Amino acid sequence: MRKLLGCVCAVAAAWLGMAVLVKEGGAQARQDWRSTQAMENHITYVQGSSKKVCQLTGETDHEFHKPTVSQTETRFGLKAADHGYSFEHHGKLFFLFGDTVPTRTFHGRRNGPNAPTRNPDFNDAIAFTTDTTIENCVKLDFIRNSIGAFKSPVVLNAQGQPAVKLRTNESPISGISEGGRMYVIFGTDNPTDTAKPPGPLGYPTRTVVAVSEDDANTFHYLYDFSKGPCFGCAGGKFINIAIARASDGYLYFWGTQGGELYRKSAPYLARIGAEDFGRRDGWRYLEYFTGLDQQKMPRFSKSEADAAPLFEDYADDPSKPQNCMGELGVEWNRFVHRWVMLYNCLNNTGAHPRGIYMRLAENPWSPWSVPQTIFNLIRDGGYCHFIHRAVTPERPACDDLSAPNRLAVPGGDYGPCFISRFTTGDEALGTSTFYYTLDTWNPYGQVIMKSTIQDESKH
Repeated sequence: MRKLLGCVCAVAAAWLGMAVLVKEGGAQARQDWRSTQAMENHITYVQGSSKKVCQLTGETDHEFHKPTVSQTETRFGLKAADHGYSFEHHGKLFFLFGDTVPTRTFHGRRNGPNAPTRNPDFNDAIAFTTDTTIENCVKLDFIRNSIGAFKSPVVLNAQGQPAVKLRTNESPISGISEGGRMYVIFGTDNPTDTAKPPGPLGYPTRTVVAVSEDDANTFHYLYDFSKGPCFGCAGGKFINIAIARASDGYLYFWGTQGGELYRKSAPYLARIGAEDFGRRDGWRYLEYFTGLDQQKMPRFSKSEADAAPLFEDYADDPSKPQNCMGELGVEWNRFVHRWVMLYNCLNNTGAHPRGIYMRLAENPWSPWSVPQTIFNLIRDGGYCHFIHRAVTPERPACDDLSAPNRLAVPGGDYGPCFISRFTTGDEALGTSTFYYTLDTWNPYGQVIMKSTIQDESKH
């Protein structure tokens, strides 16, 4: 089913300088800026390093036909889900999942969408782990309902009633721990209110901030984070969101648009003082990046409408902008001294084939390097191994990953979200290996991936 994602984790360190942000002014100016960034980008993806670590959810690994570590069907009544944003809270690593598929029964009791313990307005899940190693995967535990199956989060208003719906393509997007409390940003207001596969699924158009003081068992609405001018309208620039804490006392939010611009967005940046994020009027304290001033210092506005794109993606012809960002993840990587951003992009060029893109920056705002494709379905062994390649009259089956009624449906790759607890590296050598969840459309679910980057100037 899709997803939004935000995914991110964050630890921050000192930032190392700034440079001029590209200004609007035609294709040539944009191309010159991109060329400048290409020359400056000496931190590169190590070719061939992107590998699947494991399948995170489900009962059986689709590729190897072996039990998954978490056995989520028999242990929690969860067949599949997507998303997978993770963050630390109270010594546990929490994972946010969207659009879950429950088993029909759980320990002899009804567990499907119409079971007494289920509500069609809420179909997500939250899990956690205390594992400190990842090479053999992580073992998940889930927030559970009254029969012991996974529990879907509900955001309550001041009267104790649901404040928002969390149906298809409405889900927990990203989260962070601050001041001993858990904060999760949820996406909602999908105008396609009765979305179900294979029909149109719609997209979220509003995000809200909710707080939990009991480790994800209960959530309470605080305020709207981003939204369009009306219900279901596009316009909000922070629908897919990645969150990171920085050393200057701010929480930073990288966002992309939803609605009709879902997966067709440029990225935007907002920030808020960490002490203000949990206020009921926290929205008053949000600031939006609008560019750099003449001294190359970042400018911020109180109006979301003023938020300026951090960069744009292009097809082969740079005179025709083709933004492609949807779900994204961001973390500060202390081993290479850069902010690292991952996102899925459907643009396909010789230099940048479609897939999971990576960009790097010294500051949260700019300049961001040109993209590097760190995962491509064909190049990096996704198709025919853990992502289904569509069967056509010209192309026979190469895997057994798909259900019979979905053989013609290609498997996608989306929603890269850092699992920052496990990022490793060598600062002296300028190398780092990071881990991230990756959603797949067919088979539906997610895997954990790892990729390595290195600073070429140190080798």
